[in-house]
Amino acid sequence: MKYFLLLLSTAIFAADAPTLHPKASVLPFTHQGPFVTTADGGTLCIDLKNALRSTDEGRTWTSTPLFADPAKFAVSNERALLRTREGVVISAWMNGAERKQPKGWRWGEKDVSWKDFVLPTYTYRSIDDGKTWETPVKLSVPWCGCIHSLIQMKSGRVVLVGQEIIPQWRHATVMWASDDLGMTWQRGDVLDYGIGAHDHAGSIEGSVIERKDGSLYLLLRTESGFLWEASSRDGLKWDGLKQTTIKAVTCCPQMARLADGRIALLWNAPPRHDPASGSSRVELSLAFSADETATWSKPVIVAANYVPGGRVSYPYLYERKPGELWITTMQGGLRMKINTADLGAGEIPVFVPPPKAQPKPGGIVMFGDSTTAPRGSLKVYAERVEIALQSIGSSLGVHNAGIGGNTTRDARKRMQTDVLQYTPRLVVMQLGINDSAVDVWKNPPATMPRVPLAEYLLNLRIMITAAQNAQAKVILMTTNPLRWTSKLRELYGKPPYNADAEDGFEPLNLTKYNEALRKLATELKLPLVDVHAVYPAFAAKNKTTIEEMLLDGMHPGDIGHQLVAELLVPVIRDAVR
Repeated sequence: MKYFLLLLSTAIFAADAPTLHPKASVLPFTHQGPFVTTADGGTLCIDLKNALRSTDEGRTWTSTPLFADPAKFAVSNERALLRTREGVVISAWMNGAERKQPKGWRWGEKDVSWKDFVLPTYTYRSIDDGKTWETPVKLSVPWCGCIHSLIQMKSGRVVLVGQEIIPQWRHATVMWASDDLGMTWQRGDVLDYGIGAHDHAGSIEGSVIERKDGSLYLLLRTESGFLWEASSRDGLKWDGLKQTTIKAVTCCPQMARLADGRIALLWNAPPRHDPASGSSRVELSLAFSADETATWSKPVIVAANYVPGGRVSYPYLYERKPGELWITTMQGGLRMKINTADLGAGEIPVFVPPPKAQPKPGGIVMFGDSTTAPRGSLKVYAERVEIALQSIGSSLGVHNAGIGGNTTRDARKRMQTDVLQYTPRLVVMQLGINDSAVDVWKNPPATMPRVPLAEYLLNLRIMITAAQNAQAKVILMTTNPLRWTSKLRELYGKPPYNADAEDGFEPLNLTKYNEALRKLATELKLPLVDVHAVYPAFAAKNKTTIEEMLLDGMHPGDIGHQLVAELLVPVIRDAVR
C-alpha cells in the first residue's frame, strides 16, 4: 500500500473489532490520538480539518476549525501533538492538500526524479488550548511518510522526529528542533541506515524520549526484523545508529514517559503464533523500561486482531491520568483504555490459526501462480468470484490453489494433490508469467525461459486432459500485463530484455506464450478469458492506468482482481449450466 493511501484514509482495516486485554475497556469515542491534556483538565486532539475537545473523559466533544482556508490544508492521519510546559500546543503533520506524485506512482524509476514526490511537513501552534491557531509553518517539501513523535526537553527545546524521501529512493529520518516553542525550527541530522530502495524502506517512523540524564533516545522502524536506535544530547546531532535487540515487524514504535517515571513502548512485535513473521501487525505489544531504556519488561499484548487482514498498528499512547492509558491506532481502529496496574491480571490467549478448510467436492478450483494466490488482505479474484456466485444463489464453492512462483512444470507436479483430489466441477487455469521469464539476474545469467514454449503447451495439454478425465470442465485465462518498476528493472533490466520497453518485459516471451494459449483454447474448444487483452479498455473505463491496476508491475492490485472476477463470472455460469 502506498503511503498516500494511508495518510488521508479514515477506513478501519479489518471490520471486526480488535480483541482487547481482559482488563481493558473501549473508549467512548472514535477519535484517533495523539491527545494532550489542556489547562482545564480536558482532552484535545485534531483530525483532518478540526480541533476536538472533551471535558468529560471523551463522552462528548466540541469541534472548532483548524484552518481559516481549509481548502489549503488536510492533516494526515499520522501526526504528532504536544502541549509544552508553557501551555503552547504544537501539532506536526503532512499536508495532504499539497500531495503530488507522478501518475502511476513510478517510485524509483529511472526517468522519474525523487523530487517529483511531494508531501510537505508542517507544524502548527495554538496558545489557547486549540481554540485558535497561528499560521502553519512549512518545514520541508519532500515526500514524508509518517510523523508521530514530538517532545519537549527539560531545557525547553522542542524536538520533532520527521522523515523524508532521499535520492536513494527510500525514506530516512530527519530531526527538527525548536528553541522558541515551535515558532522557528532548526534542521538536524538525517538518519539513514542504508538499506532498501522502495517506498516503505529505510530507517523511519521514529519515536523519541528524553532520559533522566538529559540525553535523547530514538527508536526507528526498519526492515531488519528489529527496531534500531540512536541517541543525542541536543536533538540535532545523533550518534550510535545501530540495531537493538527489540524484535519488530515493519511498523512504527511509540514511546512515552509515564507519571511513575517508567518509559512505555508500544509496537508491533512478531505475533506469538508466528514469531518468524516480519510483517504481521495483528498484535500490539506494550513493554516498560525502569532503567532509562537499558532493558525492557516482558511485553504484554494489549490488543490483537486475528481476522484475515487484521491490524492493530500505528499506535498512540496517552496517559490520561496517572496509570490510566488511552491507546488508539491509525490502522485497525483500536480505541481502548487500561490501567497499568491491571496489565498482569490476565492476557489475550495465543492465537491458534484454524485448520485450513478443505474444499467441498464439485466446486471450482482456481489453479495458478502468485497472480492467483491469496495475498494478505487483498481480495483476490477467487474470493470475489465466490462472493459474486453466492449473490446470485449459486452453492458452488471456490478453492484457491494458486502458489507463488509456479510454472506449468510445478503445477503439473501438484495437480493431483491440490486440484483433482477435490473432484472439482470446474478448473480455471492461469499460468505463464513464470514460464516465460528469463532469469537474467542469476549468476551466470539465464538465456532461455524457465519453461520453453513447447513444454509450456505440453504441460497445459496434460493438465487439461487430466481434469477432463476427472469429469471437470476447464477454463483457460491469459496472464495480466506486466510493467517495469524499479525493482523489476533491477532484476531483469538487461539483455535480452529491453528496459526501455513501455510494456515491461512482455515482448521478449510473454506475448508469444499468451498467443499460444489463445490458439490452444481455440484448438481444444475451451472457454478462454483473455485477461491480458481487456486490461487497456478496463483501465480507460475506470479512469486509471495499467500501472495503477498492478501492485508492483507484475501482480494485479484491487482493480486488477476486480477485472478478472467480472470476466470470469459469466464464463463460469455458462460452463456449469
